[in-house]
Amino acid sequence: MKLLKEAEEIVIKKNLTVKDYNRFTEIGKKLTDETEIYIYSREQEAFELRLPEIAAKEGNYLFARENG
Repeated sequence: MKLLKEAEEIVIKKNLTVKDYNRFTEIGKKLTDETEIYIYSREQEAFELRLPEIAAKEGNYLFARENG
């Protein structure tokens, strides 16, 4: 649950960065428990709604392709 808490904290951060995106993605890859994966998927939906904030700072969505 420690990783899920970290993912939640990233989602609610005031200013998201590419570093946050990378860490959030990394957390998702580390989860193995079905319940944790389900909870993460809910956080992921909220995080994806905030991707335009990172893209606005970066000028594009290339950061998402590099890890996708």
